[in-house]
Amino acid sequence: MQSSDLFAIHDLLARYGHVVDDADWPRLSEVFCDDGEFDLEAIGRGRAQGMEELQVCFAGLDHPLAHHTTNVTIEPDGVQRARVRCKYLVVSDDGRARTGEYHDDVVHTPEGWRIERRVVVPRRARPGQA
Repeated sequence: MQSSDLFAIHDLLARYGHVVDDADWPRLSEVFCDDGEFDLEAIGRGRAQGMEELQVCFAGLDHPLAHHTTNVTIEPDGVQRARVRCKYLVVSDDGRARTGEYHDDVVHTPEGWRIERRVVVPRRARPGQA
């Protein structure tokens, strides 16, 4: 994997935040593979797979005001694939902030790097803490 691939994967993660914050659902094709999967099981929202399901899923979610991605780690899996782990921070219109991780499988397609599978892993209070 070349440094240009690492840069492109970082750009992909940033693009996700802009597409979602702009509610520009047709542009999800710039982020996800055509048969991509979005796994929200950890927050009780099921899974969506394929562009049509992804657009319906995203349009039906109660999104926060902004999505921020940080602490990105990229583990190449051959030349055309990688596993990505990053932290997310989202801010709601009532001022509440939530955090967690995205666990992504990304793949290089003819259109560029795309998310093949994204798993949302929310961060909860540690046991014994409020």
